[in-house]
Amino acid sequence: MKFLRDIRLAPFFKHMLLLVVMLVCPFRGLSQLYLNGKSVFADSVSNMLLYSIPKECFGGSFTAVVQADTTCGWHNITVNGVPLTGNPVTFANIGAGKAFMVRAIKDRKPIVKRLMFTYLPIMSIECNVGYDFSGGNITLMTPDGNVDEAMTALVKWRGGYTNREGRHKRNYSIKFVDANGEKQNRRLLGMRRDNHWKLDAAQVDLSRVRNRVATDLWLDMARPPYYYEQAPDVLTGARGEMLEVFVDGKYMGIYSLSECIDRKQLQVKKYDEQTGTFHGMIWNVVSWSKMAEFVTLEGYNNNSPNYHSFMIEYPEFEDVHPTNHVDLYNTIRFMAYGNVNTYNEHVHEYFDMPVIIDYAIFLQLLIAVDNGVNNIYWAIYDREVDKRLTLAVWDLDWSLGTNRDSPDFRGGRAEPNYDFRYSSLEFRRLTEPKCIYHNAMINRYWELRKTWLSEESLANRVNRIIDNLIGCGAVAREEARWSGDSDINGLKLDINAERLYLIDWIKKRLAHLDRTLMRHPCDVNCDGFVTCADVTMLNSFFMDGSWADYPLDINGDGYVTSADITAFYDYYFSR
Repeated sequence: MKFLRDIRLAPFFKHMLLLVVMLVCPFRGLSQLYLNGKSVFADSVSNMLLYSIPKECFGGSFTAVVQADTTCGWHNITVNGVPLTGNPVTFANIGAGKAFMVRAIKDRKPIVKRLMFTYLPIMSIECNVGYDFSGGNITLMTPDGNVDEAMTALVKWRGGYTNREGRHKRNYSIKFVDANGEKQNRRLLGMRRDNHWKLDAAQVDLSRVRNRVATDLWLDMARPPYYYEQAPDVLTGARGEMLEVFVDGKYMGIYSLSECIDRKQLQVKKYDEQTGTFHGMIWNVVSWSKMAEFVTLEGYNNNSPNYHSFMIEYPEFEDVHPTNHVDLYNTIRFMAYGNVNTYNEHVHEYFDMPVIIDYAIFLQLLIAVDNGVNNIYWAIYDREVDKRLTLAVWDLDWSLGTNRDSPDFRGGRAEPNYDFRYSSLEFRRLTEPKCIYHNAMINRYWELRKTWLSEESLANRVNRIIDNLIGCGAVAREEARWSGDSDINGLKLDINAERLYLIDWIKKRLAHLDRTLMRHPCDVNCDGFVTCADVTMLNSFFMDGSWADYPLDINGDGYVTSADITAFYDYYFSR
C-alpha cells in the first residue's frame, strides 16, 4: 500500500474511497454528445466542445456517427444546421480554431455549443485536487480514436514556485491505482509503462514549450552514462508528449505529459532485498545549498531520507532504511577539500565526466539558473562495482531566456549575454584553464555546434513544437484561456511572438558563448570563428613576441608556449 501513503486514511477506507470514486465520480469533463461512440469533452466555463482526430484530417474532413445521451434531456439537436438522424455526419474543411455549431433544446431553453477538433491527445481529470493525493478518475483520448476511460488514479498538485497559494494553471502528479489501491502500471502515448506520471503546465513560461524543448534537447545531445552497455534502456531525462487537458470539466489548456525520473528511467541496479546490499542509488537535490554546490561538508545520518539538500529517491526510504549516504558524502568531501590538482588527478573516480561536461555546456546555453545546483538527480549505477555519480535533468521551465523573478519575465539573468556563473564547484572547475577537462568542454561544445547546437537545429526544434500546437488550434485555445492571468503577471499570452523572441535569443546566446566562455582555442581574434584572420593575428603576435602574454593555450596544457603555435596550425590545416 505504499502508493497510497500520501492519503492519510486506514487501508480499508482507502479501498472504499477508491471504489466510491470509480462508481459515482461525475464525469464533468465529458459532454452529452458522442462521435463514433466516444464522448466529446466539454468546457463548463465556455461553450466549447473538443474532440481528438487524426492529424491528416486537418485541411480535409472527418466523418463520424453523431449521437446524444438519451438521458441528458437534449431535444431537436442539430450539427451545423443538420438534424441528427443516426446517419454519419461529415465535418468538412477542418482547421485550427474552426468551430461546428451544435444546437439543442433542453427544458425549453436553447443550448449552443461550439464543437472543435484537435489532433493532440486529450486528458480529463475528475478529482478534488489539492496539495495531498486524492482519489479520482482520468480519461485519455488519442487521435487514433482510442479512449481509456475511468482510469482510477491518485492526483495532487506538485511543484515549488508554481505551487503557491493562488496559482491557477497547476502542475499535477498522477499515480494510477487499481480498485484495491495498489499501483497500476499504464503505457501512455507510446512512452514507458508505469503508474507514476507528471503533467507539466508550463505555468510561468510564455511559450509553454521551454521545458519540453530543453529536455528533448538534452535527450538528443547528451552522451549516455558510463553504464550504458549494462543498461542500454537508460534515459537521463523524462520523455513527454504535448496534450490538452480538462480538470473537473474546465478546459485547462496545453500540458506536457511526461515520465518521471526514477530507478526505472535511470536503470540503476536494484537493491538486493535478500542480502540487504545497496547497489543502485539515486538522490534528488531539492533545495539550493553550499552542500549541493559541493563546496562545504557536513556529516550524514542514514536514519534520515535527507542528507542536507539531497533526498534519497532510490531505494525509497519507506522501503529500505537505514539508507546509505556514504558515497555522496565521500564525493562532496573530495570536491570541498580538494584543489584543481587533486581534481585533475581523481575526479574521474567520482563523476561521469562526459555527462558532466555535456551538462555544463547545456546549463550555459540555456542559462538554466534553477538547474545548476538543485533540480538535479544524482545516480550511481552499482556502488558495489563503480561509485561514480552521473546525473539526470528535470524541470527546465526557467531557462532559454526567461526570468521568473522579473515582472515581464525578461532582463537580468534572461539576457542572452548574461555571464552565467556556475554555482556548483563540479561545473565551475571546468572553466579553469588549468583543469584538464577545460579544453575538453570547449572542444565538445564546438563538436555539438555542428549538430544539435547549431542555430538552425535549435530554431527548428522550437518551430516544430509550436507549429504543431498552432496547427491544431491549441495555441489559440491556450491564449484565450490564460492571457492576462495572474499566473503570468497579467501579461498577454502571445505564443507566436514568444517563439520569435526565443529563436532570436538562441541566436544571440550562441554568438555570446562562441566569443566568450566557449571560445574555440584557435579563435585568436575572438570573433566566434576560426578563419584566416586568426592566422594573421597569430602571426602578428608571433612576430612581435607578444603571443606568450596572450590567452593562447591552444593545446590545453595550462601554459602558453611555442607548442600552442604548432597546435594551431595542426588544427587549421587539418580541417
